[in-house]
Amino acid sequence: MLTKKARRIIGCVAAGCVLTAGIVFSVVACDMSMETTSYRIETPKVAAPVRIVFISDLHNSLYGEKQKELISAVDEAKPDIVVLGGDAADKTQDYSPDNAYVLAEYLGNKYPCYYSMGNHEYARGDSELIKERFAQYGIKILEGNGEIIEVNNQKIEICGIFGADSYLEIDGDMVTELELVTAEKDTEHYRVLLLHFPEDAERCLEGNFDLILAGHAHGGQWRIPGILDGVYAPGQGFLPKYTSGIYQLSDTKMLVSRGLWKPSTPIAVPRVFNRPEFVIADIVPEG
Repeated sequence: MLTKKARRIIGCVAAGCVLTAGIVFSVVACDMSMETTSYRIETPKVAAPVRIVFISDLHNSLYGEKQKELISAVDEAKPDIVVLGGDAADKTQDYSPDNAYVLAEYLGNKYPCYYSMGNHEYARGDSELIKERFAQYGIKILEGNGEIIEVNNQKIEICGIFGADSYLEIDGDMVTELELVTAEKDTEHYRVLLLHFPEDAERCLEGNFDLILAGHAHGGQWRIPGILDGVYAPGQGFLPKYTSGIYQLSDTKMLVSRGLWKPSTPIAVPRVFNRPEFVIADIVPEG
């Protein structure tokens, strides 16, 4: 039979093990440092590489003083194009989107830069002001429109919509943004669609896009490496289908970013094994 002293020692050791395990879990599983992920996407439609930096779901989060960490990551990547996905601002966290403006001002003045809205911008009620501010920085706002630009002596088209069911009024008629950016199948240049909701992607396949860039899912919030790709995503519910990485959808590839949101309040639902993600997409010649 163990003595009282022995039981106390065993209890202290057990408590220490539990505490250590908790600390390790907090440090590893809830690591909120930014992770850079690079994707290589082959296509016969380009003759020279094109690099796109995709920044999604920032939710006004801050990465170093005046976004120094995030800006440095962009500059180090040396992108040809920068794309800002929806939810750059947030409807509840840090209501004034100053952190998003700091980043947008820098990027818009240095790179060809494109931006499409997310549900949080619309939920705030000041989406028009946000769009105006971004446009002042030289950022192209994508809402059922696109732009063909020349990169490394080849044409690349960047289009953007809010969702598959988002409408615009054109000459008195209501038209979906998707209809406005849908192209004929014989398009020779590479086409990119910025779409906030990955769950809408399968409805966009007739639009003749080579690549869809999406966010919104936040990586499924809680992940278990090699076992579970996300517990829950808005719009997809539990055990979501599209949370992170490359998905092949017919002739179209979709790249879903886990996004850069990180909790800033004690009551925010944490990300687990799900670091904020900075995405680099290299579009390269096939073969």
